[in-house]
Amino acid sequence: MHPRIAELTQYVDQQRSMLTAAVGQVAAARHRESPGMGRWSVVNVIEHVAIVEKRIGGNLGTWIAEERAKGLPRETDPSPILPSINTERFSDRSRPVKTSPAAEPTGIASIHDAMTALGAAGTAFREAIAQGDGYALGTVVRPHGGLGPLTLYEWIAFVGGHMTRHALQIREIGLQLAQRGAR
Repeated sequence: MHPRIAELTQYVDQQRSMLTAAVGQVAAARHRESPGMGRWSVVNVIEHVAIVEKRIGGNLGTWIAEERAKGLPRETDPSPILPSINTERFSDRSRPVKTSPAAEPTGIASIHDAMTALGAAGTAFREAIAQGDGYALGTVVRPHGGLGPLTLYEWIAFVGGHMTRHALQIREIGLQLAQRGAR
């Protein structure tokens, strides 16, 4: 595996672990409970993250296949890529972000279903990344609706940063639910 893909995969895996740990910090009986009007529950958050990761994985697979068909060059730079990516902008919770209708949670999933969907999305995402292993993904740029143009390396890092953002949100939900007391 190319060092840059290994580095990004490890980063996404670490953020996924942080997200999973955040879920575990909220009492299971409260996973479907919203902390307030119009706010997502833990289940909603996990379902949303799974939807986003699945969509990005599908897009990455398509983009990489298109670029490889056009002769995408091999990656020649083995240096670390994460230091050149501002991952903090992906996880920044200081400003609200309105998700697209396609990424809205349905609200019908259990935590088990949401976590299963997240696992499946992660598998598909890794498969998409594997298609680009060893290719110069930093030379391919695709737009992000809220963040502007991102290289494919940045798109991969975005998935990890998105998980971080929502792990922080789940921690906030847990605190807000705890402040409201047990039901």
